Amino acid sequence: MNETITSQSVTSRAVSDSCDAYSGTEKDFTPLRHDEPHCVIGYLSSASALDLYDAATLRQSALIGVLCALSSAPELNELSPSSLQNCIQAIRILSEDAAALYGGAWQARQAERH
Repeated sequence: MNETITSQSVTSRAVSDSCDAYSGTEKDFTPLRHDEPHCVIGYLSSASALDLYDAATLRQSALIGVLCALSSAPELNELSPSSLQNCIQAIRILSEDAAALYGGAWQARQAERH
């Protein structure tokens, strides 16, 4: 139960932070997907390259966990279509997020050098 409360408070804080970024306060928000005009997922523009790299690695590790769970299933045919579809959706989201965060880490690293 504490994990749920903590998770909800972290989520609330993240939403609050992103709202602050859009309201013109000092916190700038970089969307993960620049091609989506209404993207609400992103990171603080002031995040360090190391923090972005760590966030990307966390998502990549979660992605590997989903793939390992799928590969250890005795028969993928035994999974319900909705469960398999949810796993595929998670893989897509995690891989896109990781790629965007690795890209942000690279840009932040280049900015730190100059």
